[in-house]
Amino acid sequence: MTTVQTGGPPNRFVFFLVVTALLVRIAVIPFLIGTIVDPARDHWDFGCEEGRIARSIAAGEGFSSPLFGKTGPTSWSAPAYPYLLAGIFHVFGIYSRSSAWAILSLNALFSALTCIPVVYVMWPLFGKRAAQISGWAWAFFPYAIYFAAAHVWGYCLDALTLMTVLWATYAIEKQTRLVLWLLYGLLWGIASLVNPVILATLPALLGWLAWRRHKLAMPSRAALIITVAALCISVSPWFVRNYRTFGRFIPFRGIFWKEFWAGNTGDISDVYPDWTNPGLDATEMNKYSSRGELAYMAEKRTLGLDFIKHQPSLFLRLTARRIAFTWTGFWTLRSDYLAGEPFAFPNIAMCSLLTLFMCAGIRQSFRSGQLQVIPFLLILAFYPLVYYVTHIGMEYRHPLDPLVVMLGAVAVAGLFAARNSRSRVVTR
Repeated sequence: MTTVQTGGPPNRFVFFLVVTALLVRIAVIPFLIGTIVDPARDHWDFGCEEGRIARSIAAGEGFSSPLFGKTGPTSWSAPAYPYLLAGIFHVFGIYSRSSAWAILSLNALFSALTCIPVVYVMWPLFGKRAAQISGWAWAFFPYAIYFAAAHVWGYCLDALTLMTVLWATYAIEKQTRLVLWLLYGLLWGIASLVNPVILATLPALLGWLAWRRHKLAMPSRAALIITVAALCISVSPWFVRNYRTFGRFIPFRGIFWKEFWAGNTGDISDVYPDWTNPGLDATEMNKYSSRGELAYMAEKRTLGLDFIKHQPSLFLRLTARRIAFTWTGFWTLRSDYLAGEPFAFPNIAMCSLLTLFMCAGIRQSFRSGQLQVIPFLLILAFYPLVYYVTHIGMEYRHPLDPLVVMLGAVAVAGLFAARNSRSRVVTR
């Protein structure tokens, strides 16, 4: 069995870890902020669609116009990050350098704060050494530093939110106070308004909690009902907004079929062909602005379903390639692709190595009888499903990176333990 650490990590250690991670990320911002504040294409690189929505909110036009021009209300994005960015625009100015510094610094803070659930989840499950390794690895994790310092988008907030959900899932397992389950459901509601993809893990994690409580002879029905009810209540205002705005039920975002079509056109030159994005292609932009968002998405639904119907084998091959890309970073060695991806080979090496360590950590966990690792695996299995069938990128799998780092730390800690055990045997 795995030897775990009693108690929790020292507060001083966690504080120092978070501060270090924050300073590292902020130190990188000056080298990457130039792209963000570049006014080219009406500041498109300042948050792309979410930046455009935030600009509309800050200008008093509501949650609208995710692309170019005033195209009206939208359900392009979940609301949390655009409203957060709009608040920054309101204080520091729309598309200003000060706003860029503010949002990138906030991204850096989100990424640094992720050290907290990382360490607090790892410490009781896998012990002090694995927790410390995972914490320091996250503090200096290249992808985390890059996404925090170079992108105005919600990737870092997504990672923090997903890890907080995991932390809360472990913490709620043995709780009997229903008010805590109410708060747990509200946390799920917040997570879904940050990134609805996180909800893909809800059935699996609730199922795990029910199984664990059954093993402990603890009732689950009331707790799970309250959790789901709190989730539904917390997201209902956004559902009502969408229904009143569009006259139809749109749960969180209304762009699934556009994303599905973008990854399944038959164009395999890139993971995400730029010409499928209205923000990057004039033809698609004209279609979107002239037809309106609902009609545009309906057309993409028809095209996407038609693709599955007429080219099912190609769809399956593309799905397999997206799965492979998620865990290896490899898409193709075509010269035109590599010309646009100068860091393709370092990314492939880094991503593949991380996956190997992750798998070694999973193996180590099961060899030591640590079944509490199952929620890790459930998230790794269910979270990326929507990206497997649409399109994938390293930024979209970033919320899973803390889990990858944590499982890699389990493998590294196991190697240290094995070496120390051999050393003790030799000294005897």
